[in-house]
Amino acid sequence: MAQLHMLSYKLEDLQFFNKLDKPGQVQLENNFSFSVNYNQDNTRCMAKLYQCVKDKSDGPDHKFFVSVELVGVFEIAGAVTDEDKRDFHVMCYQQLFPYGEMLAKQVCAAGGMPAFQLLRQRMNPD
Repeated sequence: MAQLHMLSYKLEDLQFFNKLDKPGQVQLENNFSFSVNYNQDNTRCMAKLYQCVKDKSDGPDHKFFVSVELVGVFEIAGAVTDEDKRDFHVMCYQQLFPYGEMLAKQVCAAGGMPAFQLLRQRMNPD
């Protein structure tokens, strides 16, 4: 089995606004995408995570919005099978998500929502 090691990550985009009128509970919705792309010889891959949380509203103007977009670069040692790629998809997410969560949490805390947390998505190799 091939081995996967995270080399680095980069924050590509982080957006936040909190225009809520008063403190309290707000209904939120979550959008999420995650992809992994490999170089030609399968020695490296790049994972891209995008997660967005916003208030549920009927109109186009939201009162709360936070999004984070991260790219992680991973090194692969050993021959890569299709099964390895399925496993690596989950492993890349598990290694990259905590950085996005930390960045979003820090910004939200500074913006008056100290208890905010991104929702960790359930991932499986299939």
